[in-house]
Amino acid sequence: MKTIKGRLQLNNARWTSHTFRVFQGNSITLLALVFWACICGSAVYAADPAASPAPSAAPVESARSKNIELSKREEAVRKEEERLNALKVDIDAKIAEYEKILKQLDAVMAKLKEANTQRMANLVKTYESMPAENAAKDLESSDEELAATILSKMKSRKAGPVLAAMGQRKAAALTERMSKLLKNLPVK
Repeated sequence: MKTIKGRLQLNNARWTSHTFRVFQGNSITLLALVFWACICGSAVYAADPAASPAPSAAPVESARSKNIELSKREEAVRKEEERLNALKVDIDAKIAEYEKILKQLDAVMAKLKEANTQRMANLVKTYESMPAENAAKDLESSDEELAATILSKMKSRKAGPVLAAMGQRKAAALTERMSKLLKNLPVK
């Protein structure tokens, strides 16, 4: 490409100098020829891609590809947001369901506790109504924890004779258990 350009410039220079000799007297003609040479030279310069770089399509293409990539990312983020919102709704529904179940369990536990308290009260009344010797025999042979609980819930004027009717060791052990139970009772 450079050799063609060099040849054209050399030919233009020869032709211009030859023409200049021919038309020495006529300045308008000379001016027209110089103008023509400039136009031809610029045409040769414009035809050379190395001399005048054409605007590159790379930045435009790069911007388009980035725009497409951003659009894809926005779409992916939007879909992920929709998925997360659906999960949030599902989780909120499950939490509400579990809270409902928990309330039901609390109600059942309260009923069981009430029933257990009622049974214990009935058992205490039964032992209070028994003669002290019979109650002492039964409580000596039963579980220490249960016996201590029953004795601690009995009225003191009824529990005293029952403890007196027991053996000393068993009465001491039950009294110790009863004191531990009283320490663990919640204060209102």
